[in-house]
Amino acid sequence: MAASAYRLPDEPLPSGWSRYAVDPLWPLLTLMLAGGGFGLLWFAFNTAALGSPTRWREWGCIAVSVIGGPLLALAIYAGEYHDLLSPAQVPYAMLSILLLKLGVAYALYLMQQRCFEIWEYYGGQARNGLPLMILLAVVGRGALDMSQWPPMLKLVLQ
Repeated sequence: MAASAYRLPDEPLPSGWSRYAVDPLWPLLTLMLAGGGFGLLWFAFNTAALGSPTRWREWGCIAVSVIGGPLLALAIYAGEYHDLLSPAQVPYAMLSILLLKLGVAYALYLMQQRCFEIWEYYGGQARNGLPLMILLAVVGRGALDMSQWPPMLKLVLQ
């Protein structure tokens, strides 16, 4: 009789990068304070570091955020072009992009938090993400001069 290994469906898989894993709160705050580019990259890295069993779903959420922002902007501008939206309504419609990004970030946080708690309970040592968050929010955001960048790229990274 062959013995099979018992595995929990939500158990984190071991990763060589697990020593760099942080509480998902830090990527969420980074996304809010430093912009979507830094925050989403950190979420993607943290997913791999934790060995999250929902990594494909999390990477899919990141893709929705990266692709969905420009698509929403194009839809809003098309609506304005075809007189479905007045010029006064466009700034309010652009808030839907912010809603999409924050909604996806919160969904990522919730998915990673479950995995992080199990990982930490079974001996995982999390790094402190505060220094990197401050560095990205203060230095990283100021170091990137986005004034010369294409508008769609700015929309994805902000």
